[in-house]
Amino acid sequence: MADEKKNRINDLYDTLVDPEEMTESTEPVETATVKSDEIVEETSPKQTEENKKRHSYSYYKNRENNYQDLLTLISDAERELADLKFRKILMESDFETLLNYYREVFLTKEREASAIAKGALLEYFTFELLRPLESRDLHLSNQEFSTWETKNFTLSYRLIDDNYIVFQLMMPTSDGKIRTEKIKLMTVYPETMRVEVLNDAVLTLLKDCYEKHIYTSGQNSIFSYQMNEVFSNMKELGFEMKDNLLDNSGPLSLSFRLPHKIRTETLDDIFITTMNDPKLDFKKLEESQYLVKLENQQTVQITEDEKKETSILILDTADNNKSLIEFFGAYPFLVALTL
Repeated sequence: MADEKKNRINDLYDTLVDPEEMTESTEPVETATVKSDEIVEETSPKQTEENKKRHSYSYYKNRENNYQDLLTLISDAERELADLKFRKILMESDFETLLNYYREVFLTKEREASAIAKGALLEYFTFELLRPLESRDLHLSNQEFSTWETKNFTLSYRLIDDNYIVFQLMMPTSDGKIRTEKIKLMTVYPETMRVEVLNDAVLTLLKDCYEKHIYTSGQNSIFSYQMNEVFSNMKELGFEMKDNLLDNSGPLSLSFRLPHKIRTETLDDIFITTMNDPKLDFKKLEESQYLVKLENQQTVQITEDEKKETSILILDTADNNKSLIEFFGAYPFLVALTL
């Protein structure tokens, strides 16, 4: 009875245990070999403390760098916001305010401004100078930077040495003629409130019209009329303007030396023209000196300097207010004297 009970217990044990686990392995057991340089030394408490300090220093260093980066970003954002507010103020400013800002930004350097703000200041400032042309479709060019366009001509402006503004002229050409270079027309000095119109520009326009036939006399006349509206506006804004050949606010009383002698053919043509018009007259005062009498007591005196091979012209429009362009527009046969 006892043996039978013992056998049942053994059978039950066999069902609970995997026979394979009860089998001893006959395969050899591999022994791991540890190299001497792979032995991991136990970290000492001192080394652990140094590692903690090193990791702590790296964290605070990164944190400080991030902090400085944030300060820089905030400073840049504040500067940009201040610049945006300044540009908004410029858009709302009248000429006097723009003039003050011009002095602070460009002349005294008291105020910092971005390149965009400086460009906006120049745009608004020059617009105020040219404001009369607004009725002539004055607008910024889509083709060129810093250039104002009207129906009849364009004026480019450039700030030179953060001091004065130079305006250059270009007009549409006729009959396929081409002018590749702009004509330097005038310089505006906001610091001293002066405007200087270059007489060479007027002489160039006359030459382009009557000799090269690039422009028409009508174009020159329109340009002269509209620019004199601009000159009147500049004077109202407080600018002073020297006498020049384009200004028609007063009579012409000019004396200038030409770098050439007057051709005999030119004098003959003037003589013939005056003889055919009873309102005009041509007289020889003395050797190499002539006088052309025009309407309304206007005169042109011609004196040739034989030694220097030059000529002197004296123009007098009496009480008639005219620019040189308007004068020669009325008497085109006299233009040849200047060419």
